Amino acid sequence: MTVSTIIKLCRVATWSCVVLLAVLSLLPAQEMVRTGMPGQVEHLIAYAGSAIVATAGYQQSQGAFRIIGLLCIYAAILEALQHLSPGRHPSIGDFAASALGAAAGGLGILLVARLSLRSERSEAAS
Repeated sequence: MTVSTIIKLCRVATWSCVVLLAVLSLLPAQEMVRTGMPGQVEHLIAYAGSAIVATAGYQQSQGAFRIIGLLCIYAAILEALQHLSPGRHPSIGDFAASALGAAAGGLGILLVARLSLRSERSEAAS
């Protein structure tokens, strides 16, 4: 599989995550999908995964910090919109978990990419 194919797949996955985050965030309370984990852990994992694929797909053109920032803004908007969903309410704790997940995922994939690049450079120099 070529690098450009992987980037394209990550970009499709990014937009799938964006839609899925909105759907899951705005479902009425009685229709919520739960994993059995605490809600804030679910937020952290969902946004970390989204940040990983978004950074892998768009980091070259957008930069990891912009992607993390945009995901944090998106998390805030979705939390605020929960006022419109029956039985749901916004939570600063849920937003914080989402923002932490976005930061962890985005910075994690950035670190892996930089370490991989450093390793490739040292192998090429030897």
